[in-house]
Amino acid sequence: MISLDLLKLGEAIHGSEKEKEILSILEKRLKNDNKRIEVKTKEWVINNFSVKLNGKEVTSSLAPYTKGYVKGKVGREILAFPFPDHPFKVKDFYSYALSQGAEGIIFYEEGKIRRIIMPDVKIPVIFLPFKPEGYVEIEAESFLRDSTSYNLEFTIKEGDDYILLGAHVDHWLSGFHDNLFSIDVVLNSLTEVKNHGLKVVFFSSEEGPKCCTGSLQHPKDDIFTAIILDALYPSRVVYSSTPDLWDFAGLFPLKRIEMPTPFSDHFSFVQKGIPSLVLYNDDLIPYYHSDKDLPNSRDEKFLTEISESVKLLLHELDKLSMKDLNERMSKFGERKFVVDYVNLTTSFAISSNSLGPRLKSP
Repeated sequence: MISLDLLKLGEAIHGSEKEKEILSILEKRLKNDNKRIEVKTKEWVINNFSVKLNGKEVTSSLAPYTKGYVKGKVGREILAFPFPDHPFKVKDFYSYALSQGAEGIIFYEEGKIRRIIMPDVKIPVIFLPFKPEGYVEIEAESFLRDSTSYNLEFTIKEGDDYILLGAHVDHWLSGFHDNLFSIDVVLNSLTEVKNHGLKVVFFSSEEGPKCCTGSLQHPKDDIFTAIILDALYPSRVVYSSTPDLWDFAGLFPLKRIEMPTPFSDHFSFVQKGIPSLVLYNDDLIPYYHSDKDLPNSRDEKFLTEISESVKLLLHELDKLSMKDLNERMSKFGERKFVVDYVNLTTSFAISSNSLGPRLKSP
C-alpha cells in the first residue's frame, strides 16, 4: 500500500512542498501519460507555535487559520470546551466564546489533537489531548500565502469523453483515511473500459480556506462522469451522488445514499452538470482531521473490497451514454442543485418550469 509510505512523510498542507512531494511520487509511480494542471491556491504557514500549561510546554495543535498570543486562566481569559460530537459544531462554540469576551479557545479530547478550520482568525484556537486546568500561554504565528501547486492528471485510456476517477492528496495531520488511503483505492481500481476514455486525477488543495480549490480549477469540458474517493473508512460507504447514478449504489457496502454533499471534489463537477459521485464514510468522524487517523487492521480487506466495487462501477458506466444518464436524471428533476449548509447536503433548485401552471392575474 503506497499510502503507508506516504504516511511517513507527515502532514501535507494544501499548497505546500509536502503536497507537491506526494504528487511527484505518484508521477513516478504511474507510467501512463500525464500532465500537471496548474492550481492557484493558498499555503498555510506556521512560523511559530507553542502552548504552555502551568509553565510546561504540552502537546497541542493550532486551528487553521488562527494566530495570536494570549496568557490567562482556563475559564477566565481562555475558554475550554470538550470537542463536540460533530466537527462542524466547533464554529458554534467559537461564536459563543467570542460573545463571552474570550481571548483564546481550547478544544480538548482525550488522547488526540485535531485541525478544524475556524470561522475567522480573531483569537488563537488550539486543540489539546486532555482537559486543561490552570494557566495557559498560547503563542501562534501563522499566515496564508499565495502558492502555485498542481493537479496531476493521468490518461489511462484515450476517448472522445472521459470517466474521471480522482482523490485529493493534501491532508491535515496524519491523514491516513483522509485521504491517503483513497490514493491506494484509485491505483487498485484501474480497469479496462471500451466506450469512454479513463482519466485519473490526484487533486491539490481539497482542504483549505476554500473547499476543493484544486478540483474547482480542473478542466471539465470532456468529462462524462466524475467518481471521487474521499475520507474512506472501513467497512462501508456513504454514496453521495447526482440521482442519475443512484442505481449503482448497490455495488457498494452502503451506510446510506444521499444527494451530493457540497464538501468534496466532485461538487464542482456537479455544478457543471456532470453526473458525479463521491464515496466517503462519516464513521471516520472520531478520527477526522486528527493525529489518530491512522491505519487499522481492516484497511487491507476494505481496500480489496472497495476497489472491486469501483471497477464494477467503471464497467457499468462504460456501457452508458450521456443520453442514458439524462433519461435517468429526468425522473428526478433538472441538473440544478442548491446547497443546504444546515444539513450539509444539497437539494434540487426550484425553477419556474417545476412550479406547475400559474393562475392568471385578475
